[in-house]
Amino acid sequence: MKKHVLLAVALLLAVVPVFAADSVTGSADARFKGTGKADPIRVTNARLVAGSAAGQSAITFDLAWDWSWRTAWEEPAERTGDPAPRKLESWDAAWVFAKIKKPGKAVWQHATLTPDVSSHTVPSGASLELGLSDTPDGGVTSGTRGIGAFIFRSAPGQGPNVWNGVTLTCADVPADAEVRVFALPMVYVPSGAFWAGDGSTVTNRIKAQFSAGASTQPLRITSEQGLTLGGTAEANLGNRDTLGMSPKTPDDFNSRFPQQLADRYPKGYAAFYCMRTEITQQQYVDFLNTLTYKQQAARMTDKPSSPAPKIAPVPGQVDAANRRIQIATSGIADANEPLVIQRGTFTASGVVPKPGKPAVYKTSTPDVACNSITFLDGAAYTAWAGLRPMTELEFEKACRGPLLPVPDEYAWGTAAIAGMAGNGGAYTLKNPGMPDEMAIWEGTGGPDATHGNAPFDGTNGKLKSCPIRAGCFATPDSDRVRAGASYWGILDLTGNLNEGLVSVGSSAARTFAGNHGTGSEAPWTISFGMRGGGIPGSTHSKHWDINEGYRVSNRFAVNLAGCEGGEKSRHYAHGFRGVRTSQGKIEK
Repeated sequence: MKKHVLLAVALLLAVVPVFAADSVTGSADARFKGTGKADPIRVTNARLVAGSAAGQSAITFDLAWDWSWRTAWEEPAERTGDPAPRKLESWDAAWVFAKIKKPGKAVWQHATLTPDVSSHTVPSGASLELGLSDTPDGGVTSGTRGIGAFIFRSAPGQGPNVWNGVTLTCADVPADAEVRVFALPMVYVPSGAFWAGDGSTVTNRIKAQFSAGASTQPLRITSEQGLTLGGTAEANLGNRDTLGMSPKTPDDFNSRFPQQLADRYPKGYAAFYCMRTEITQQQYVDFLNTLTYKQQAARMTDKPSSPAPKIAPVPGQVDAANRRIQIATSGIADANEPLVIQRGTFTASGVVPKPGKPAVYKTSTPDVACNSITFLDGAAYTAWAGLRPMTELEFEKACRGPLLPVPDEYAWGTAAIAGMAGNGGAYTLKNPGMPDEMAIWEGTGGPDATHGNAPFDGTNGKLKSCPIRAGCFATPDSDRVRAGASYWGILDLTGNLNEGLVSVGSSAARTFAGNHGTGSEAPWTISFGMRGGGIPGSTHSKHWDINEGYRVSNRFAVNLAGCEGGEKSRHYAHGFRGVRTSQGKIEK
């Protein structure tokens, strides 16, 4: 490991700029592009049909979205610090899962798929990877349940996907049940080594960056094996002795007091899928509209029984009141009804529980990133979807890929952000609230070949402290920097909202074993922190320059679950996205 650290020192001094065009075979950097408008994955014609086996059924549907890619490329050794060039392949995918309501039942439940990948069918040109149930402790039930499926291109290419007649065979769904099929845009992050920390030496930008032991250099993560946190050895994962962290919640390790990170904690080396954007308002509405009244009450500030607003949102207006989830139809709370039974001279009394009725939710801005949710809300969403929270090591891999770090970089791989010079330019919204909503720069000092797109405290005054359309900077002609994209084409890892994730810096967080949700309640009893920076500032911006919190390696608030209210804080800058470990069982 020491040899690799010394190599990193030399290469960081004369690093090839990572904003140079990536050498992608036949794809023209497709992973950094988009349609220039909202591109939710469309699920149509969903229906249940009788299966081939007795008591089985299958869900058949059509699947389409307008910008998709699968790309293969090679990174030269001087960009990664590897001893030889590295061959890579990545793609975008639809994570598809279903909820069913059985006849006579009022509750939606997750549809279980059969675990044999060959029992499911996709059209020509598509591949399918099943997401299976996890192995419990001592477990014998690993893989006995299908939670959902990734569907993606089977060969390199780019453009729209139109796949009709996708069929997923169910294990426990009667053919007369009601079914809802959901699909989330994901990006595949392949397995392999990467660097944690950026080697920054600018004093006010040191925010407990990861490092190789007690040095200032980044650490190369080469496996999913356990790590020693802190201490002085260069094989350990250091944190610059917590310099620059929130004094309220620093890491519980440093060079003098090491801790251990278990094998099971996801370190980013293994392959995983990551949501391409943060949870959108429509995705959260879909979640709410499959919950019971009691579950809805835990996931929203207003009670589900609150009156539906009499005044509809005003199209085109940019303020919080017009960019939020609302009640369309009020719910009815669960209640206990009195019961009196008369038997001659004997009278018995009690109560009988009467189930309520959940509210129906809606949004007029379905494509805007969903804010004002707690990190516990975000975790509940990922469990409902069969995903899991992301760890902070996976966050750095999702941003940086395998490339050598650039000191003080943002997710697009440079240390510059539009408007950082503070010379008066700002973003304004074009077509606000519409599917083609776009943040447009006005004035000088805007985005260019090195200054990436991500509104922050100094440049979003005209956006009224609101999140914007998720992934809005990905256009037909965008590159990585102008799209504000990560190495893999994941969007908004810098900017829009703070990312809720799992740190390595507390004993509670380190218990996380990378287990996935199964479509019901969240199974995790862990604490959350945040990285990535969100509107209007960059997380406690008064503690440093207003765009500092957006930098990839900034760990100021990684153990700070909310601004002041902890994990239950519904702050307007809080968002979330989920990931899922790739199990590699792919049907071509």
